[in-house]
Amino acid sequence: MPPGARVSYLPVIRERSRVRLYCAAVFALACGLVALVSGTTGLQYIHDQPLTFAMLSAGVLLGEMLPVKIPRRGNDEQITLSTPFVMAVLLAGGLAPALIAQSVASVVQDLTAGKPWWRVRFNLGQYALSMTAALLTMRWLSVAPHIGSSHPFSSADLPGMMVGAGAFFLVNTGVVGVAVALYQGVPILRYFRNDMALVAITGGVMLLLAPIVIAAAAYSVLLVPLCLAPVAAIYNATWQSARSAHEARHDSLTGLPNRAAFHDAVVQAIQNEREVSCVMIIDLDRFKDVNDTLGHRYGDLLLQQVVERFRSELADDDLIARLGGDEFAVLCTGTNRSQSLLTAKRLADSLREPFELEQLIVGTQASIGLSLFPVHGAGIEILLQKADVAMYRAKETRTGVALYDERHDHHSPAKLALTVELRAALDREEIVVWYQPVLDLHTEKVLAVEALVRWQHPHLGLLMPTSFVDMSEHTNLIKPLTQKVIEVSLAQVAQWRGMGFEIAVAVNISAQVLVDQDFTERVLTALEQAGVPASCLKLEVTESTLMADPVVARSVLRKLDLSGVAISIDDFGTGYSSLAYLADLPVSEVKIDQSFVGRMADGSSETIIVSSTIDLAHHLHLRAIAEGVEDVSLLPDLEALGCDAAQGYAICRPLDGDGATRWLESRAGAGVERVLNIVA
Repeated sequence: MPPGARVSYLPVIRERSRVRLYCAAVFALACGLVALVSGTTGLQYIHDQPLTFAMLSAGVLLGEMLPVKIPRRGNDEQITLSTPFVMAVLLAGGLAPALIAQSVASVVQDLTAGKPWWRVRFNLGQYALSMTAALLTMRWLSVAPHIGSSHPFSSADLPGMMVGAGAFFLVNTGVVGVAVALYQGVPILRYFRNDMALVAITGGVMLLLAPIVIAAAAYSVLLVPLCLAPVAAIYNATWQSARSAHEARHDSLTGLPNRAAFHDAVVQAIQNEREVSCVMIIDLDRFKDVNDTLGHRYGDLLLQQVVERFRSELADDDLIARLGGDEFAVLCTGTNRSQSLLTAKRLADSLREPFELEQLIVGTQASIGLSLFPVHGAGIEILLQKADVAMYRAKETRTGVALYDERHDHHSPAKLALTVELRAALDREEIVVWYQPVLDLHTEKVLAVEALVRWQHPHLGLLMPTSFVDMSEHTNLIKPLTQKVIEVSLAQVAQWRGMGFEIAVAVNISAQVLVDQDFTERVLTALEQAGVPASCLKLEVTESTLMADPVVARSVLRKLDLSGVAISIDDFGTGYSSLAYLADLPVSEVKIDQSFVGRMADGSSETIIVSSTIDLAHHLHLRAIAEGVEDVSLLPDLEALGCDAAQGYAICRPLDGDGATRWLESRAGAGVERVLNIVA
């Protein structure tokens, strides 16, 4: 910390009581030391040279009132320019005049800036210690300039004056630096090691001006104001440099720290090894609509108002930055999981009320992802990446806020390792298919089964689709995985046909697979290799899959339909496709989503939805199949509503190939008994 530096705005996260104790100790030590040397601290200089003292004191006050902000470690610290003038008073008049000049200027500046009294006292104490150390050093070296003389000091005095200035520099730097390090929670040696270059340069320049000020005052008191010229030049150059540095680290629109500044702040928080720190990534929903519809000017106005609301919900110690566009980041330190989630929820809730942009009412919401240090990682890039994963999870689920969960991270080390293993699993016959029967409610025949993929992992056991299907979609493995399921399923259908069971198999198809230009050819090849007719295969696609690329999807489905492959709309009622588009597709059946079927009750809205969906399907000449039937009592109700078929635990749980074969054989041996009495 350069001489003249003060505890002005420290880049702190949590204020600790030990800092106040340290500051109080500095003030007490300074008072004691001044009392010890009070016998040598007369006021004769003020009496003899009142005008000179006034001019130098004015320089001290001006230097205090015009601090230069230096951006470091993500925030601003201040350097005051009063050092040359207060050192001149100290050299020429002694400790008492210097203390008076500096104390008045320091208190005026601190009170003007609204500093608390404990910081005001600390600044008085650290200045008193620094000046006392400098004075005692010069007295020990017999340096005693006389300002009334035309030659206030000789060349022989200069070395001693420089040593005294060095004592001022070391004490000021040490006392203030320790306070800053304690306040920031960083190791003291690391603080000085990081800042020593800036401290030496700025401190040396300020101290070397002191002899020039004394010489000017000795020649003519009217020359003292001219000494402000080099100080003003230093101030201007430093201010310009600081402004450039500030602009390089802050967003021009919102005034928030930018990505680089936020990066440094997180690195510092990690280095401090605090118990828990939270990193949040915030993305505004539908912000692009505002820009596209109203123009970028209104988008900028919206961002500024969003920042105001965010700031109102954050603590003083929290840091918010704009990463770019409509993306923000927040750093909360000294927090825990529940506190972090609560803060994120407050931020999300702050946007619920609409914004008024020059008489236009605009709404926006936020998706916020959180990661915790050290729980989710010990590096800045890892924490940001995991917060980003959580943010996209919040956006996908429309929950607003999400904490990082490795289960949703397709790029986690565990998932990446599993991806490599999945590639090999496709060649090692580890991919197996389980089957869930679809029962015709009118004929009580099992006309089809749904193919459900499983991974028989050699070490982890049987893995459910949630463990690897989403991952395969993000790594382009979904295409060979789907092809594997089709081939295995058709081979099982061929075996059942040889046993006399005329059963079709339904395979789920993702959007990525459906729009593949080679998909139709691969399906037909698989049918040919299995030796079964195309009517034995159904492809299940969701509404969202269809709407991902409607033109290509319609073209592919028509080709498959002409080949004899049946098309089924899965999870019907949960997507956004239009009825007109549905009527234009070569679809043979719709599967009513289990979220409606499972909550059916007399007179409930779900029952009405199911009934209406069945009627809609029949009017479009489609079969209606109820999914997720877990209660046997629902089967008669569905049949009464006219539902054509059903599947779920009430009929049979998913079974592997051998288990499904035994179930089919048991049904065949049961004759004409109703299926209600033959549940697995």
